Amino acid sequence: MDLPAQKNEVTLGDLIRLALPFGTMVSTGPGQMGREINWVVTLVDWNNLADQIQANDVVLLPPALQEGTRDEALAAHVGELADLHAAALVTFQDVHTGVKKEALRLDFPILALPANTSLRYVQRVTTSLLLDRQAQTTERGMELYRRLSEMSLEERGLEALASLMTTVTGKIVVIQDKRLDVRAIAVPPDNKIDVEGLLPVLKQREMLPAVLRNRKAAAKTHQSYWQQLLGIENVGRLVAPIISGDRARGYVSVVGPADQLDLLDSLTAEQGAVASALEMAKAKAVSEAEKALRGDFLEGLLAGTLPRKEIERLESRLDHDTSQPHVIMTFAWEQPERAPAIADLATTMNWLLSSHKRPALMHNFAEDHVVVFLASAPEQDGGEVAELDRRLREHLQAEYSEEYDNVRIVGGVSGPTNAIHEWPTVHQEALQAMDLARRLHLNHLVEFNSLGIYQLLSQLEHLDGVRRFAEQIIGPLAEYDRRHRGSLVETIDAYFNHHANVSQTAESLFIHRNTLLYRLERIQELTGQDINQPDTRLALQLALKLWQLRPDT
Repeated sequence: MDLPAQKNEVTLGDLIRLALPFGTMVSTGPGQMGREINWVVTLVDWNNLADQIQANDVVLLPPALQEGTRDEALAAHVGELADLHAAALVTFQDVHTGVKKEALRLDFPILALPANTSLRYVQRVTTSLLLDRQAQTTERGMELYRRLSEMSLEERGLEALASLMTTVTGKIVVIQDKRLDVRAIAVPPDNKIDVEGLLPVLKQREMLPAVLRNRKAAAKTHQSYWQQLLGIENVGRLVAPIISGDRARGYVSVVGPADQLDLLDSLTAEQGAVASALEMAKAKAVSEAEKALRGDFLEGLLAGTLPRKEIERLESRLDHDTSQPHVIMTFAWEQPERAPAIADLATTMNWLLSSHKRPALMHNFAEDHVVVFLASAPEQDGGEVAELDRRLREHLQAEYSEEYDNVRIVGGVSGPTNAIHEWPTVHQEALQAMDLARRLHLNHLVEFNSLGIYQLLSQLEHLDGVRRFAEQIIGPLAEYDRRHRGSLVETIDAYFNHHANVSQTAESLFIHRNTLLYRLERIQELTGQDINQPDTRLALQLALKLWQLRPDT
């Protein structure tokens, strides 16, 4: 889709978009923005208006002349201008209600300039537009960039940037982050596009031009914006990547009727992306500084090196209500040496938490694992924690599956705590649960309160006698499996998991019942344990669980 060719005629709407100062208001005659204009005339006095004004002239009313004209007389002069088919009256000061009423009756446009606007400036930009539309459009784009940059320095935020861009273009402006979440949106008052139907389209990554879907590739391209049809009747957009460093950090879209997107819209998308990059970079710098302060405190807190009084003194750094009950979740790559950096895991988790309704803190602890401090609601915790875990795994798989083979995470969650000074303790609970998930190769979040016998076994496994106990009972089975490519360890585990039910165990292993019975006999021979006796069965179960906790299993 190409931008439409620049029109030769200039309308009142063009005058507002391309020349008059930002913030110019249409006081009356909003339906006349398509009226063509031929020239601009500055009134000297009200005498002989027919000799000064021709049809389709824009009339500038200097402040001194307006101040010297009574409201009743000004209303009458508005009628004269309408009779002469003037295009509009441009005022530097607000006009009386009676004047507006007369203009509204006549459907005659009055344009009100922002305060402190220079008459000379309005004369210059209007004449420039009438003589060289393209040059004035380019100048308008640079003026827009300067204003956007000023607003960014003033820390006005992305919403203010989008609002200005919409004011200038008369189009919908959407600013999205790298995940296509909408960070800011502005819609013009006369918008006729279904915004609710539009946003789901803009959130689809496949709707981006191919080069922009790869954020690093987007940063290397020399093209500043792209034109697209959006699959909605006569709706198109100009989209520009927000570049910071070596990749795209988001996207600016100017959306409107496909046949009405023009040069100013393209400049707006381009310049808006540059200003948004500055705004995002500043916000990121502030966020990183705050994160560093929080991180130092949390590192000391979880390491147990901060005295209780110091914890209470520094607690305000968190900008988080720690008086609520909390649970702690920990996440790490199952195989760190074959996975992305821990920072990538933290980034994804942070994004998920940003869309979360309950307060939460996150910290990348010692470049080893990610810690999430989630404000707890006991009646919802289980479902919410599981949902966070599910979404995290889905996003990581989608993000990194092409670059890394079988990228997986392990995770643990603590029991609840009501006091910040207990966070180090429950952090260890979460770590213990996560460690079990790693050892048992569990592809789901493990709750500390569900560890059961593993809580005890994890404390005993390092004792020499306990190790020998597991080795003596399970070792022969593992050795048999190694030498004969068997599955006796898997078989006894399934047998216990199905409460010694032969039929269910055989079904779960996809083997015949007789095959299972043969394997059970072989297990008893190799271990010297009678699985039909309660005491020996318990010993076999304990030995199996201890064996599963071994780092090399």
